[in-house]
Amino acid sequence: MQKSSNEKNSKKITSAVILVFILVGISLYATRDRSSTNTSATTPRVEKNTSSQLAPDFSLERLDGGTITLAEYRGRKAVVLDFWATWCPNCQRSMPKLNTFYEKYKDEIEVIGVNLREKTSLIEKTIEKWGVTFPIALDSNGSVAQAYGVRYTNFHVLIDKEGNIVKAIPGDISEADIKLLLD
Repeated sequence: MQKSSNEKNSKKITSAVILVFILVGISLYATRDRSSTNTSATTPRVEKNTSSQLAPDFSLERLDGGTITLAEYRGRKAVVLDFWATWCPNCQRSMPKLNTFYEKYKDEIEVIGVNLREKTSLIEKTIEKWGVTFPIALDSNGSVAQAYGVRYTNFHVLIDKEGNIVKAIPGDISEADIKLLLD
């Protein structure tokens, strides 16, 4: 009986030590994560609901060939950047709705789907399945997502016709958000 009681105490102590390590690890990660959100000169970050911040330019390979450069729309069209991935259930729900807005407003607003580091063959199948017609850019090394401070999928950045960031939208985008770019 004595041995059994010592084994139970040993297991409790081991569990407590593991729990402490987990909590310390979470704390260190959270602290590191917070410090990485500071704005730096080399990596512009998008502030939510901001104005007059020039959107970081980029050139990315397009899914259908060629390249897409954000600056090519400056002075011509407002832009919605949609950061997404094929495995994202929120993207699966949101992208077809965003495509409907794109079809309705494509003469005035460009939508660019920025895929986050996935294989081209998987992206092609998903885009076809979801019926998406707006341009898809391949952020194969994550540099554009990093420049915009994107931490998760289904994240949108609204950019006005002059190239300024109007708003960052974590989560689903609405038609009211699209109309904000028209005003």
